[in-house]
Amino acid sequence: MSVANDNRLKVAVLFGGASQEHDVSVVSAHQLMDGCDVREIEVIPVYTDFENRFFSAPFLRDIRRFKPKPSGAPEVFFRWSERGPVMQTFQGHEQTPIDCVLPVFHGPFGEDGRLQGHFEMLGIPVTGFAAGSSAMAMRKDATKALVKLAGVNVLDHVTANRAKLADTQALIAEVEAKFGFPTIVKPANLGSSIGVGLARTAADLPALVAYVLAQDNLAIIEPQVQNLVEYNIAMRWDRDAQDVKLSAIERPKSGAELLDFKEKYLSSGGGTKGSFLPSEGMLSLTRDINPDLPADMKATIHDYARRAFIALGHRGAPRIDFMSNRETGEIWFNEINAIPGSYGFFLWEAAEEPLLFPELVNHLVSEALAGSVKRFDDPVPQGAYLLPR
Repeated sequence: MSVANDNRLKVAVLFGGASQEHDVSVVSAHQLMDGCDVREIEVIPVYTDFENRFFSAPFLRDIRRFKPKPSGAPEVFFRWSERGPVMQTFQGHEQTPIDCVLPVFHGPFGEDGRLQGHFEMLGIPVTGFAAGSSAMAMRKDATKALVKLAGVNVLDHVTANRAKLADTQALIAEVEAKFGFPTIVKPANLGSSIGVGLARTAADLPALVAYVLAQDNLAIIEPQVQNLVEYNIAMRWDRDAQDVKLSAIERPKSGAELLDFKEKYLSSGGGTKGSFLPSEGMLSLTRDINPDLPADMKATIHDYARRAFIALGHRGAPRIDFMSNRETGEIWFNEINAIPGSYGFFLWEAAEEPLLFPELVNHLVSEALAGSVKRFDDPVPQGAYLLPR
């Protein structure tokens, strides 16, 4: 593999982007860059603005520059050169060799496969889910269909687009016939509970669906889980053991009916923690790590996590969120987060086989490099990778 002169891998960490979770991405990326093993990885920060343009400069490692948007960094693009993969400025044609791209985005344009496909076309190794798997993971109704085929329990649902919303009576009748009210209404392609609403009665449904469709092109309607409790778990593929490795289980604490975006990402006991302007992501939510669970429930979560991971992507370190009825013990798959907030490092540190943040980053990078093959036109003997398998 191609490396820098000091033998460290040069990893371009991309973050920001044209998403409602822009600020959360900035925080997650800085946590990851701070967690890298500087003896093995040289981090190249690459900020993506709201127009999805790339900018890079050493000062982007300072989170204090993001108030709310840094300025002064040169715009860059990525390409394949005679030296292998490079990041290049538009002015001055300065080239920086890179070995790998590590995206830390949440939501559309960075987590949904578009960016992954861009780098796959260039032949530059990219961590995590491949483009197709990333796109599938972002589409909640599609992921539910796939994991159901893999033997994972899911809630029934109804989808609604703008054409379907035009006949509200037919939509209400479909929901009534399938599972009735109350229902949860949420976007099919957004993360972090953005746009989620509760329709207690049929009269509430049209306005909530219209609200979701103002943010997304498809709404999902599901029955509300009674006595709701959530369980989240991350997973990765261990190439040496040829097995799925699981993180600790977390049980978020919430007194609200819905664990909405504000509570997940902006609440920290009265304000954002520390001196950062952006939220510190999932770390600002109180939670139980490795809660005391019945053996059969823990086994079910582990089994469903393995099945879903293999069905949906089998790469990276995604987090899967499950819903459960506290009284009945029933468990349903909710969604998969291909790039979880803070990359779920706190879950890995508390796993039965603990994995520290630097080790997690090394896993992501080594997996991306190992899953690539040499380009046919590669003049560099030790570099050059093509599409992740």
